[in-house]
Amino acid sequence: MALKDILSYHTRQAIKFDLLRLKARLKNRANNITSPYTKLHLGCGKRKIKNWLNVDVVNSDYDIDLAIGKLPWKENTFDTVVSQHVIEHLHLEHELIPLIQELARILKPGAEIWLSTPDMEKVCKAYETDKANGLIKDRQSRFPHFSMRGIPDQHFINILFQQGGQHKNLLDFELLPWLLESNGFADVKRVSEADLLRRFPELPERKDDFQSVYVKAICK
Repeated sequence: MALKDILSYHTRQAIKFDLLRLKARLKNRANNITSPYTKLHLGCGKRKIKNWLNVDVVNSDYDIDLAIGKLPWKENTFDTVVSQHVIEHLHLEHELIPLIQELARILKPGAEIWLSTPDMEKVCKAYETDKANGLIKDRQSRFPHFSMRGIPDQHFINILFQQGGQHKNLLDFELLPWLLESNGFADVKRVSEADLLRRFPELPERKDDFQSVYVKAICK
């Protein structure tokens, strides 16, 4: 009997990702290590940046499970960290808060952290405004083949909140400052992707401001 006849699609996907997380944990178990670069790109996916340490669960410069609660680098290693549309994949209390605390430890005092995530406020307002039609058009402007396949537009709200079980939470510009200021960061400001690209023009453009909240903060 095939595995697909026993387990649901989402269960199979969850198992696959958990196995990748386990592989990353077993592959890189060192602690207190140094980095060849001072800029950290968390959750890089295929968007690897030259002269940055590109980190993800697989196929990165240093594969790591960001949900593990511990980062392997020495204190005061990095002067910059950028992470776009990654933190929503982590459980707020058990995974994301420990990660932010670890980032404060491995960043130098005065270092910059730039984060983006789907904006809970924008998503909720989009439902009230046009049942998410604007969000769908924004998605299609970046991914022309995206389709709701006949499902009513408001289901796109579910897609953003859940993403097939991958998303654990959405945040807004109240949750993000609380998260950062409670765990080693200060001077949290709302910014845009354009601000990020002006600061680091080597980053690939995502064009996702319409649905995202971008913030910048400073490590204490």
